[in-house]
Amino acid sequence: MKDRPKPSRATVLHNLIEEILARNDGQVPTNIEGTDTYFNNVDDLANALLLRWHTRLVASIERGLVDDPEDRREAVIEAWRHASRIYSGVRKVVDEMAEDPPTDVVAHAVLATARNDWAAMAIAAGLASGIDELGARVGQRLELEARRRNLTEQSAANKPLARSLLGTLMAHLVWRVLPKVSTDSARPSGSAEATASPQGSGSVRHTTPN
Repeated sequence: MKDRPKPSRATVLHNLIEEILARNDGQVPTNIEGTDTYFNNVDDLANALLLRWHTRLVASIERGLVDDPEDRREAVIEAWRHASRIYSGVRKVVDEMAEDPPTDVVAHAVLATARNDWAAMAIAAGLASGIDELGARVGQRLELEARRRNLTEQSAANKPLARSLLGTLMAHLVWRVLPKVSTDSARPSGSAEATASPQGSGSVRHTTPN
């Protein structure tokens, strides 16, 4: 009888994310085989999850812009909402890390990813020309509008709002609470994963607020 092949880092991450999406509770499962083997520590694992969220967001934005919509701002806002729905569990994990980061490294990574998300959104919406602080602030407002719409939908459906309201507050305050982190310094070292940001925004690596 042949031995079962050992999982790869990519397979373990896939299995972990599938469990996160299934649970949808904002927690990282601790029972996924190979997690301790392929991820050095909580910082390494957080970086991988943040990069996956950013990749999913960029893909959603690209899909939203494929038909060159007249209102690019609206398309980007709805793209964030789409990503937050289909990747809800991962988004909740990112929000949880933003609210209560387990380490300083994770805190900086979450903020850096958020800034990259915001800059990519602003560029895709045609409201910024580069990954800089101004573009990030513009993109942050787009994310806040997307979150506001999500809250409105949840309220109409009589769903619990406490967690989302807290996430919105974090998204608004995180810029002031955490120290400034450059987008370049936030890239995970040695990572083989890469993403292509929309509209020439550049490849970005790790995440932020809820």
